[in-house]
Amino acid sequence: MSTAIYTRRLVEHRYGRPLEELRRSNASGRSDDPVLPILLRRLGGLAQTDADARSARRNLDAAWQRCRSGEHVLDDLVLLYATDVVDLERQEQTEAEAVWDLLDVRLLLDRPSDQPPLAHRAAPAPDDEDLLTSAREVAAGLHRLNREALRRGLRDRGIHVSNRRLGAVLQKLRAESASH
Repeated sequence: MSTAIYTRRLVEHRYGRPLEELRRSNASGRSDDPVLPILLRRLGGLAQTDADARSARRNLDAAWQRCRSGEHVLDDLVLLYATDVVDLERQEQTEAEAVWDLLDVRLLLDRPSDQPPLAHRAAPAPDDEDLLTSAREVAAGLHRLNREALRRGLRDRGIHVSNRRLGAVLQKLRAESASH
């Protein structure tokens, strides 16, 4: 996958919408995201550099094929196209990194996408005793008690716990089952 395609997909993933939709919302002025116009300009430049690099690679390939067929006069042309390819690939990488940096800036500005964040909890975090009671109920329905199965069972009940708390609960449940 080319750097330009990867970067486009990354932008679409981070914004939660296709690039065409992002362009339409930016053109109509519906977006209040200050990073989006800059990001779209950079993506346009990256796409152009990608097209130029593909063209330079085709030219290099054609010149190389002619050179291999015995036209040694073309050695300079092969070198010229090879230099173009290297320069364009460096430029493409630099432009892609600039887009990635803009995505990081967007995160730093705390500009979440339009999609609801996954971190929102369905229910407030229960206290330890309520959590342990729910965990016991989940564990009773499990064939094998492990961290992931317990986490899934608790999430199915709308309970989201940190890895640290889950480990402590799991340890208590295992101690209880060992003592019975």
